[in-house]
Amino acid sequence: MSEEDPIEEIEKTAEKAAKKPRTITRTTPTKKKVSRPSKKESTPEKPVTPAKKVSKKLKVNFWRTRLHDEELGIHQQLKYQAKTRWFSKNYDIEGVIEEDGEKKYIIAFNKEQWEESPLEEKRLSCRIFTIMEEKITDAKTASGGNFKGGVELSIAHSLVQSYEIRTPAPVFFFQIPRTIYLARCVRGWRLVGTRWSWPLLPEQSDDKLQIVSAKGIVGPGRNYWIYIGDQKIARIDGQRVQKNFEIQILDETYAKDKMFVTYMILFGCACNFMRVAEKLVKQLYKKMKKTATTDYKIPNQELMLFRNPRMMRR
Repeated sequence: MSEEDPIEEIEKTAEKAAKKPRTITRTTPTKKKVSRPSKKESTPEKPVTPAKKVSKKLKVNFWRTRLHDEELGIHQQLKYQAKTRWFSKNYDIEGVIEEDGEKKYIIAFNKEQWEESPLEEKRLSCRIFTIMEEKITDAKTASGGNFKGGVELSIAHSLVQSYEIRTPAPVFFFQIPRTIYLARCVRGWRLVGTRWSWPLLPEQSDDKLQIVSAKGIVGPGRNYWIYIGDQKIARIDGQRVQKNFEIQILDETYAKDKMFVTYMILFGCACNFMRVAEKLVKQLYKKMKKTATTDYKIPNQELMLFRNPRMMRR
């Protein structure tokens, strides 16, 4: 998030979202009661446990390689730049997001700065946009190309969090156009495995503040169970080599919650960058562990995240 971003668009979109409330209010997830057969009824020798119902399937696919350069070209990226100011000039289209088998969004981020800059100069800004139609005459009037959410890594916040839990802990910020607020996704302490959490802020008057937790599953790739409280709400299966992250939302209520769905997509995007982010934060944290002082120069883009909101309108 920077001063150049069209923040006024976020405010207008948030106002529109407030006028279209969800039909289902968020409630504390509870376990569904399963009817058990009576003792008199005969039961099979080996009862089959039914598979959990999946209410929504998402797929975050960072598929692009250098072989796709000719297919996409600079022209397609210029179309998105012409449509919205959220698509920065240093962005490359690097993937696609599917929702229930249908391609809905493209993934773009500052690839050159993230992959080719020295470790201490890396910056990450990743955003998703609705897919634009192929043949267009005027990009501004064409359908698609709308900003739907973004992920940013804050190294300064990561160093603060690392001191809090005494281990390297990256911090990502989620931004979606449905709300003017930012959600802070942090890595927390866990005895075995990893744990990430972020808030699900109230969107309607009946909503309550909820905390979403992603607990890592032991095994290859970035695999997580997603919890709210002690209830499993979703699952992420990540394939590190293919850079695919398949998301299954199990709870029907949250599958219909657009804010929750978008946050799940953004967390899936963040999974693609976690390994390098952890390496970066670990290096900086190690240098300042004893002195609590770092030579890292905080860019204005990150300083904006520390800004006093009560002073922003002055």
